[in-house]
Amino acid sequence: MFSHIRLGQVACVSLILALSATGCGSDGPERGVVTGKVTLNGDPLPGADVEFQPEEGSPSYAMTDDKGRYDLMYTRDKRGAMVGEHTVRIVTPTTGTDTQGNEIRVPQQVPPKYNAGSKLTREVKSGKNKFDFELTNP
Repeated sequence: MFSHIRLGQVACVSLILALSATGCGSDGPERGVVTGKVTLNGDPLPGADVEFQPEEGSPSYAMTDDKGRYDLMYTRDKRGAMVGEHTVRIVTPTTGTDTQGNEIRVPQQVPPKYNAGSKLTREVKSGKNKFDFELTNP
């Protein structure tokens, strides 16, 4: 019986060490705080969705404010993005509401090279990261 308890303790310690080594735990993977500003043709881009998708793992999201500023969230209550290389996608809403309250289609303001076909990449590091995006739409 004594050896059974020790074996269980060793297994538990091994599991804890394995989770620590992979950067996972109660707070999730290692993250860096990510903020910045998005402009389109030199003007702030309000209401745009910003997505940072890591090579592996969960993405982080933000919506730009009236001045084009964003602050990424990993989950609803955890700021930042996973440490590592990310593909960045930026889109604007394609639906809106007219003066009568009816839903209407609105053209995408951001060219596909910054969203569906994005080649934008950024490396998130531990600590604070500031990434500004100066987008152009010919």
